[in-house]
Amino acid sequence: MSVYLQCQGLRKVFGASVVLDDISLEVQEGQCLVLLGPSGCGKTTLLNVISGMLAADGGELRCNGRLMDSAAKGVHVPIQERGLAMVFQDLSLWPHMSVAENVGFGLRIRGMKANDRRHRIDTVLEQVEMGGFRDRMPNELSGGQQQRVAIARALAVQPSLLLLDEPLSALDARLREDLKLELAGLLRESGVTAVYVTHDQQEAFALGDQVAVLHGGRLAQLAPPEKLYDSPCSAFVARFIGSSNLLPFRQLDGYALIEDHIAIRVLAADVPMEGHCMVRREAVGVLDKQPFAETSDQVILAGVCEQTHFLGERKEAQLRLPSGERLRGVTAGHIPSGAPVWARFPKNAVRFLAD
Repeated sequence: MSVYLQCQGLRKVFGASVVLDDISLEVQEGQCLVLLGPSGCGKTTLLNVISGMLAADGGELRCNGRLMDSAAKGVHVPIQERGLAMVFQDLSLWPHMSVAENVGFGLRIRGMKANDRRHRIDTVLEQVEMGGFRDRMPNELSGGQQQRVAIARALAVQPSLLLLDEPLSALDARLREDLKLELAGLLRESGVTAVYVTHDQQEAFALGDQVAVLHGGRLAQLAPPEKLYDSPCSAFVARFIGSSNLLPFRQLDGYALIEDHIAIRVLAADVPMEGHCMVRREAVGVLDKQPFAETSDQVILAGVCEQTHFLGERKEAQLRLPSGERLRGVTAGHIPSGAPVWARFPKNAVRFLAD
């Protein structure tokens, strides 16, 4: 695969606020890049720079080798010349047009002949499982059906790049769960290169070949979903992705000390002298009875149970360690508040992170 989208040192400033700061990343042709991060991190601004709605104030942006944005070179290709399509959160379907007319609007203004246009409309409506709804009006459709029509309209023009700005966020949880899997399959089947903005981690993992985590206008980490989850590069990414426990540690004579007495041998040269160690909640077992014996490959921490939660597929317990730090893990049954408990997890489940 070749590189389709390339951002090099992108920068965007609004007044005195730096909204994007030195964003550099690449997206391979046919891949889906997901922009993920908390509110205000810059993900929608980056999408708008990629689309051409906003001009970059620094750095360069290329699509398929063509320079689209460069403040230094005075280049800014307008949105209508970038060969892309967008799907928004509010769908933006024209209420006076039927499903077929909405989907075919972009084809009509491009001058496609009526017979070819009808064939293309039918093809994309079948792709999104809306073939029987071509004559319906938008107000006769459910929210999920409207979203399918918006996606079909974007795909109909066969864009070189598809941009999606939180397209599922207005839907209820069950419908969002179903549609994200359908959309993931649709994007892979179509082969279109896509950039997808979301604040939902499950969407990011289901859809993204690569996930870019943004924080304060900067790129915190870019990685495939599995690597992002298993090997976050910082305490911020570990806190933001998944359900993590973070405990302070410091190095002493080649060992990382947790709670100042639990020692884990440090084997990697890039482990910082101090920071936080991360262990995922699902790796931690919380016991109401002290284990008979410690093993060399396990960490065991004693504490006091603060609360137990039933979460459907599992029960979680939160405990407080002697230092005051809190730890969450999976438990087999209900543990009363104030009861002594022990957390147990493998040493190889621990990741050492800089702050």
